[in-house]
Amino acid sequence: MVVEMEREIIKYRELLNDREPEKRLDNLRSILEEEKAEQLPRKQMDYYINNHIHTTFSFSYYTPTMSIWMAFRSGLQTAGIMDHDTISGAREFMMAGEIAGIPTTKGVECRADFSKTFLEGRRINNPDQRSVAYIAIHGVSDNQIDRINSFFAPYREERNKRNLLVVQRLNEILEPVSLSLDFYHDVLPLSYAQYGGTVTERHILFALAQKIMAKFSKGREVIE
Repeated sequence: MVVEMEREIIKYRELLNDREPEKRLDNLRSILEEEKAEQLPRKQMDYYINNHIHTTFSFSYYTPTMSIWMAFRSGLQTAGIMDHDTISGAREFMMAGEIAGIPTTKGVECRADFSKTFLEGRRINNPDQRSVAYIAIHGVSDNQIDRINSFFAPYREERNKRNLLVVQRLNEILEPVSLSLDFYHDVLPLSYAQYGGTVTERHILFALAQKIMAKFSKGREVIE
């Protein structure tokens, strides 16, 4: 079943990860009809759900549509979108769920500062930072999506200011090996920022990995 699933992912990932959401949804309809005609077995996982699925709108290889197809093929009973500082992928996720016949939930995740509370100095649920916790907002109703997204828009802007500083600092470190990153040219295109998505530290690291591999290849040559 796992090998079969991997083959299907390779077969369909370009169709379900198309940059245009309407094309992704149309492709999902076609794929599900094809699978139904071929009577492909769907894995059944009674009572299993995942309501914390990251998508390309924060950092993931899967678009909201691809995520729903993965949930469907995995046999999940319910699936929920949960991106960092954005809920821009929620409507596509919901529409894809309707196409696949999977109930969906919508949410957003953020980091909160507890430094002025009794939790100051403690590790809460973020292993990298003290006094900081990940907070998940679940069960956002359809008519509150835009309101939630507007609330987080300034946080996405501040995150990008920090991202620019991170890239600047990285370039100082990389200067001795003649490597550099351009936030707007190398990092931003890897994200879904133009669609309301978030640019994360992972996008920066992904862009850096691509630069390193382009210059040094892979493996021991990079280490040396």
